[in-house]
Amino acid sequence: MQRFLQKATFGIFVCLTLVTAGNVQAQTAATDKVGERLEGAVQKLRAACADDLAKYCSSVTPGEGRLLYCLIAHEDKISTKCDYALYNAARNLDRAIDFVEQAADACWPDIQKLCADVPEGGGHIAQCLISKKSTASADCQKILEKIPTTK
Repeated sequence: MQRFLQKATFGIFVCLTLVTAGNVQAQTAATDKVGERLEGAVQKLRAACADDLAKYCSSVTPGEGRLLYCLIAHEDKISTKCDYALYNAARNLDRAIDFVEQAADACWPDIQKLCADVPEGGGHIAQCLISKKSTASADCQKILEKIPTTK
């Protein structure tokens, strides 16, 4: 489990940073949904690990992933509830990263062709691809079908 948690630590850190810093911008329904899911995951982690955070990490200044690193440093002592919540978050994040990698692989030529002039970040490229789905390649269209476009 330690190896799995280490693999997902960076991804969890990025997601927690995005949510807690308020940088998840609602550019599309898809990014809204991602933001909602991230916020839900953060709340579950906070609830499941509240006692452990108070016990082992009370002197740690929150931000930039420091609380997560503190929990990982004490992973041999944290509660089963917190351990499971961290594992579940890491597993879900791993799945999300896999999907993003698949989407990037399938849609990269379409991004270069159809959305080259779109600024990166904030869901702009995803929004561009979704708006031009009918002209995207078949592989990219299959991936885009999996992305929610309405609430």
